[in-house]
Amino acid sequence: MLNTKHFNEFMENGFIEFPGLLDGKKCKELHDKIYSDRNWGNNIFRSREECEKNPQFKKVNPGKNINNLAEKFDLSFIENNETIKFFLNHTLGKNYEIILKKFVVAACDKWVPDWLKYKLSKSLISNLGPFIKEKYRDVTYFRGIDYHLDVIDFPKGDPKFLTMYIYLQDVGKDMSPLNVVKKSFINGPTPFPHYIINDDHKDYLEYGKSKETYKRFEKKELTGTAGTVYFWTSTTLHGTRPQPVDDNFRISLRYLIKKKTSSRVPIDDLIKEKIIVKTRHEDDKEKKKILK
Repeated sequence: MLNTKHFNEFMENGFIEFPGLLDGKKCKELHDKIYSDRNWGNNIFRSREECEKNPQFKKVNPGKNINNLAEKFDLSFIENNETIKFFLNHTLGKNYEIILKKFVVAACDKWVPDWLKYKLSKSLISNLGPFIKEKYRDVTYFRGIDYHLDVIDFPKGDPKFLTMYIYLQDVGKDMSPLNVVKKSFINGPTPFPHYIINDDHKDYLEYGKSKETYKRFEKKELTGTAGTVYFWTSTTLHGTRPQPVDDNFRISLRYLIKKKTSSRVPIDDLIKEKIIVKTRHEDDKEKKKILK
């Protein structure tokens, strides 16, 4: 059962985890159904010739009621879980709304064609959707994700939403586990790519609104068992490393859930802004400068 300690932890860190909250057996059964849905591998990728002849960068991911594999499954054992509903009612208010739910898949290195590996190494691309065959775009594929905020996809939108992330299998260090940066929400919405100084061998990074405002924040690597549930704010920094070569790849479930009530609720104390104006640095020189 939830108690004051849980809510205080979330309000302090902008993040909380619930190990083994959901029925692990049901989560693994759901995972196995997704795993057997297709022949995972490089057959899911478009050819280089096709990508160059017909580049596609918009509407290449599942949306709400749009080419979405997650919507074909009964997920009531998740959405009607009493602890999840209680937590969401408390933080977002009783009129919360699911913006989107979708499966996310960590693509193994050996899936990715060599020509695309080179292209990915020279850019900020992490979402593989533009390079996936259309019939397989009902899930989101990634190969490592730079640290980012979930508001990135909602320019000029309301940031009063949470991410709920669910592990459908046991996730270890070799399965591209998520890395979340505790308390990073205090910087509010900042454009991507962000001002970050990071060393993978350290349990913290430095992050600021600008290069003059770096502060140190604790990183947490999210390894966990099937049925573990995580929540973080739309302005909490997080990312992953690329999936290793082996076939034990991660399939997870991601929800975006927003506040609808006009009344003041705890999410309002964590996220002060009403509208996000800018979610990305548009100038390529600025991007390279920040990354350097």
